[in-house]
Order: sequence, then C-alpha cells, then structure tokens
Amino acid sequence: MPDSRRLVIYLIPYIFMSTFQYEFAKDGLRYVDPLTFMGLRYLMAGTVCFAIARNFRPILNRNTLLLSFFTFLSSAFWASGLQYVSPAQSAVLGYTMPLFAIPLSILLLRESASRLVWMGALVGFIGVGIYSIDLTSTGGSILGLLLSVCNAFFWALYSVFYRKLMRQNLVRTVATQFFVGGLFFFPFVPFTFYLDPTPGFFIDLAYVTLVGGVVTLLIWNALVRMDTVGKITTLVFAVPATSVVIQSILTHELPTPLSIAGVCVMFAGIYVSRLKFGRRSPAVAQVDPDVSRKPD
Repeated sequence: MPDSRRLVIYLIPYIFMSTFQYEFAKDGLRYVDPLTFMGLRYLMAGTVCFAIARNFRPILNRNTLLLSFFTFLSSAFWASGLQYVSPAQSAVLGYTMPLFAIPLSILLLRESASRLVWMGALVGFIGVGIYSIDLTSTGGSILGLLLSVCNAFFWALYSVFYRKLMRQNLVRTVATQFFVGGLFFFPFVPFTFYLDPTPGFFIDLAYVTLVGGVVTLLIWNALVRMDTVGKITTLVFAVPATSVVIQSILTHELPTPLSIAGVCVMFAGIYVSRLKFGRRSPAVAQVDPDVSRKPD
C-alpha cells in the first residue's frame, strides 16, 4: 500500500490545479484555435521538463511514442470539446476517465478483475447518460459531449501506459510525452490557425503550460506509480465536483437537479468499481520489458 500521507500531499494540489485548468483553457480559446493552443503548450512544457531533467535527450521507444500519441489525441479532443461545453461540463465528462481506465488496466496491465468492475462501469455510463440529457436539454452540444468523452478515453489509455513505463525516469518520460505529442499538432495548424496575442492569451497559455501542464502531469505520473490505475483514477474524481462548485460560485447559478443526479450516479459507478480493489490485493502491473530496471 502506498504511504497515505504522501498520497494526500500529491492529491490535494493536483485537484485544485486541475480544476482551474479548465477555466484558463476555456478562456484561452477566445484568442487561439484549439490545435495551435495545445501545440504551443506541449512544446513549451516539454522544453521545461527537459530543463528540469537536465537532459534534453528524449526517450524514444515504442511505448513512450504510443504514450505521446495518445496524449496528443486526449488534448486535441479536450480542447476541441471545450469550444462547445462549459469548463465544469468538460471536467465532469473528462473525468469519466476512470470508467475507461479500470477495464483498460485489466486488459493491458492484467490488474485483477471482478464483476463489480464491469457493474460499476455500467452504472457510471448510465450516469454519463443522465448528465448528457441535462447538458443537451440546457443548450449543451452533443459534439462537445462526444469530444470530451473521447478525451477521457485517451486520457485513460495514456494513464495505463504511465503504469507500463513506471521504471523509466519520470521527468524525462513526461518531457518526451509533451515534446513528441506537440509535434503531432503542427501538421494541422496551417488548416486551423488563428491567434490573437493579447495579454490574456499569454496568461492563459502560461497557466495551462506550467501549472496545468508541467506540474499536474508530473504529479499525475507520480500518483499513477503509487498504486493500481483503478484505485488512483477513482480518487481524482473530486476534480469535476470541485469544478462544478467553482463554476456555480463564479456564475451564481446552481446545477440543475438532473445534472446533480448524473454526477452522483457516475460517482456511484466509480465507487462500485473500486470495491473490488479494496477487497483483494492488487496485481502487479506489467511494465514494458524494453525498459531497464534502472531509471534513465
């Protein structure tokens, strides 16, 4: 079992920094198109991480390249979806990630499985459906919903790959993930480019790059290394709940009863999925056989 005090030390700042990331990213999209925004964010964050590691040599193996590609897809879907949904809606839909991460960890890492996992996933997706009904009935976008859920799937997938690469150097892995992921954005930029370089844009870019990018991704990588993917991903579901509260304070509007019901059912599904992890010892995750036992 991981040191619970260490887990809390990492978890609390992650929750609050991730919550505000949605607000800054949504505001940033007023000044720049999504793919240019994320491409700039990734290349800048990758450069910072390489500087922290004091090693500018990327880790180029199959699983690290797959990690980078899945991260690119996750952020591309996230930023594109944010154009059509509010920050709180994006957070709630994005944090359906544990519903994907748990079965993916079973399939790819051979973490222990039970009927409760699949039952919890089903209940959680029912919650997504309830929340989606409210979103569309209050003027939300089906496209935004689909893009945000795609973001959740690829976020879950690259989180599983963190676990596979847990013996690699953490900072260099994240640096490579950002830098290579950033390169995937730029073939699309000539077709989507828009930029209004106001002071507001640079503030938003700085937050999503340094705080919402470098710091939160390093913390997330560290968290996923502490325990099974299923257990860690369920803990961070506090982020969408916090985001809903903050948006309600900022807009002076309370969530609708149907929206609250959907979030509660999603919580219930994730809780049911997690029951199994508390009753049996987690299986040891598979790691990439190409990765040395010594950190890079």
